[in-house]
This record gives sequence, C-alpha cells and structure tokens, in this order.
Amino acid sequence: METAMALSSTEREDFRLRFEKRLEKVRAKTADVFAFKEVDQPPFIVNSALYTAFGLDPETFPDGYYDDPQVMTDLQERNYYEQLKEIDDDFVPYLMPWFGTAVTASALGCQVDFPPKLDPTVNPRHYPVQAAEDVKRLQVADPEKDGLMPRVLQFMRSMRANSFLPIGITDFQGPLTTANQLMGYDKLIYLMQDYPAVMHDLMEKVTETLIRWVKKQKEVIGEPLTDCFSDQQVYVGGHVGVWFSDDDAVLMSPGTYKEFVVPYNSRILKAFGGGCLHYCGNATHQAENLLATEGLRAINNYTLFDLRGFRALKSKLEGRVALFACDFTPLEYADYFHELLDGLSLKGLVINSQYTPRVALVRGGKYVHVQRPLMPGKRNVRDFLCNYFQSRKEQR
Repeated sequence: METAMALSSTEREDFRLRFEKRLEKVRAKTADVFAFKEVDQPPFIVNSALYTAFGLDPETFPDGYYDDPQVMTDLQERNYYEQLKEIDDDFVPYLMPWFGTAVTASALGCQVDFPPKLDPTVNPRHYPVQAAEDVKRLQVADPEKDGLMPRVLQFMRSMRANSFLPIGITDFQGPLTTANQLMGYDKLIYLMQDYPAVMHDLMEKVTETLIRWVKKQKEVIGEPLTDCFSDQQVYVGGHVGVWFSDDDAVLMSPGTYKEFVVPYNSRILKAFGGGCLHYCGNATHQAENLLATEGLRAINNYTLFDLRGFRALKSKLEGRVALFACDFTPLEYADYFHELLDGLSLKGLVINSQYTPRVALVRGGKYVHVQRPLMPGKRNVRDFLCNYFQSRKEQR
C-alpha cells in the first residue's frame, strides 16, 4: 500500500502557523487546569489523529511504519495537520516514536512481536523472569544497546531532524506494569508474597532502567528533565516532567500497592520534577496511595464507562491532583458526557475523547468495532461539548 503523503512546503507552513496558534491557546487553558481555576469550559479534545494502529482501519495503516522513521513521521504529520484543519478543540500535536507498550520490557529481555497492521506486543509465551533467581541476574538496561531502545532513539533523531513538531517520549510503562511484562501476573503476585525482598530488588532495577531511559530520550529530543510536552495527546507543557502508565493499579490491593509500587513511582516522578500517571478503569481504592505518591500532579484515566468511579476519584483528589477524563468516544456520547459532567466541578479537569473510525466504547466498559465516518461525527461531538458547557454557564 502507499505510504502517507508527505506535507508539501505550503502545507507545512500552514501547519506551523496553525500549530503555533493552537499551542498559544491551549497553553493558557492548561495553566488554569494545574492552578485548579474555576472555568466555564475545560480543555477538551475530539481527535481521530492517532499514532497507534489500534482504532484505525488497517487499510489506512502504512507498511514500514515501524521500519522507516520517515514513514512514521509522514503519517503522523499528515493526520495531525488534517485534524487541526477540521476541529477547533484543544489538541496540540506532537510526534510520538511509537513501538507499543513494551520498549522498556524488551530491553530487559521480553520478546516483542510485530503483527502485520497491528501494534507491537509482548509475546506472552516468553517471560525472561521466571523465578527469584532470575531477578538476581537481571541487569539495568543500556538505552543505546538493549531491546527496542536503540531503534526508538534512531526514530527520535530522524524526527528531530525532519520536523518542526515537538517530540514526546515513547510510550512509558511504569515499574509495576514493566515488572508484570517481565514475569506475568501470577508469578509476580507469588514473588510479592513469598520473596518480598526479591520483589523490591526487581522494582529497584526496573525503576533505575526507566529513569535512565527517560533521561536518554530527553537528551536526544532536547527536552528539559522537568518538562514534558504531552501525555498521550493531552498537552501538559511544563507542568509535569514525565508521564507513565500504571494500569495494574486497578488490580492491586491498597496495602500491596503501597509497599511495592508507591516508593518507586515516587522516585520516578521526583526525578523529573513531578508527573502524570495513566491507567484504564477504576483505581479509586488507591486514592490515599495516589495522594501519598510524591510528585504526582495529574492522572490520565481512561474511564471505560466507570463514571461513578471517576467522579469518586475526583472528589477525593479535588484541588490536589488534576484529572484527565479520557476514552475512545462512546457510541452514546451524549449520555456518557452527561453522566460524567453533570454537577461535576470543572476545576483541574481535561477531557480527551478519541474519535476513531473503527473503535468505540459502550456501557460495561467494552470497546466494540464499528464503522462510522469521521465527519460529521467528530464535529458533532465537539459541538455537543461546546453547547453543553455554554448551557452550564447560562444556568449558573
């Protein structure tokens, strides 16, 4: 199949001007989020310009995306440019060197597969850490030599040389998620219970690898340690220095999470002047642990339609941690947003609705494959949110 058409010089100049205008607008709105300022309309995104294969029509996903940095750059630039022209929301584009969720795990011994037209994934039949003895042999990874890290750095260098857009760090799975990728859930839980000292050793090595990895990426893309441009397409600017995924927080008891996760998450966040955690689902039972996590400034939560859990979390973290309500746009998006937002404080809030042509959210927290046109769908969601916030303002 043909690769994405590279932007012409005229389009690129128009893109640059649109980008600068959008950044100026969203920078001010984001400052209000992290200041927990009362606003009439929080930042919101209705975006179909993804960097992943998930959610996209396979026929539109180019060959060579993971092999040629120019192919990846051209596709992202083209999609982001079209998005800025179509929708006046609060999406600020940046380039993402995307190689799935297992880049760090690959550097520590995981096998990553590249299925055709899909996102890279960990091979579940190959776990490099099978027992406590394997943890002792595990070495902190070298970003210039191990796993997929060198390829990510290669793509970053190419992107920096060939695009005006900022570049973000690649997908960043936190210490708990990376440890799970190395062992699998069952063995990890047994390790916590039977060999807690070894579990701490594993988390130490993973955490040190993650810190070194982010520092190297920031060196390559020219980003300060305490600045992070965006978290999974939500602009955060200089308000956080790093983001990472902590999806397994939803599965852990508060006691286990406090002992084996909070200290290591805190170490990473403090190393970069504070940051943001992502997880999918409901981890409201970790609210006290989240408040005790040093340097935590925001949570990026894909709600999976658990809106009661999101609202409960916001009430517990109000005024202390910003919250990003994210998801793939539900089929019943009007009901979804009413359940999410009615009566909810808009302080410290961002809404990120990923409008994809092939994936949508339904009640029960499930993603379903659908066929829906991007236009007028995206514009309808954007207009609904604008009208909703205007209505709230008028009712005050």
